[in-house]
Amino acid sequence: MKTIKSILSYLAAIVVAYLLTSAMGTQFVLADIKSYGLVVSLSDRVAATLHDIAGLVPVLLILVSVTYLVAFIIAALGHRFVGGSRLYWFLAAGFTSLPATMMLMKMTMGITPFAPAGTIFGLLLIALCGLAGAWVYTRLTQNKEA
Repeated sequence: MKTIKSILSYLAAIVVAYLLTSAMGTQFVLADIKSYGLVVSLSDRVAATLHDIAGLVPVLLILVSVTYLVAFIIAALGHRFVGGSRLYWFLAAGFTSLPATMMLMKMTMGITPFAPAGTIFGLLLIALCGLAGAWVYTRLTQNKEA
């Protein structure tokens, strides 16, 4: 039962991080478009966000899934062998994993896989989305005191 709970919590964390990252990325790009003087209506924002949520599944969802898998394993091992707060280990993993992955892809392959990853501010926003997903995971997997 604990394994099923962990897997479902992991999937929930991925979905939260993916949805937030995708929506943030869309708004990040639309803000750039708006800076050129173009009008971006609320309906345009909603339509673009929904389009990106559906369209980024093959790339961003897989990227978040693999990144979280590695980060959460490292966080669990760190907590087990080094000690400290489980919450802080997982929050640190969530906060650092997505930006680190994007920067590694840029350094090794010369590509920026996601538009906001091209700026420091964008990487910070990506990190906050990763933090939110990790927080969901820790909340869903925490031991309840009886």
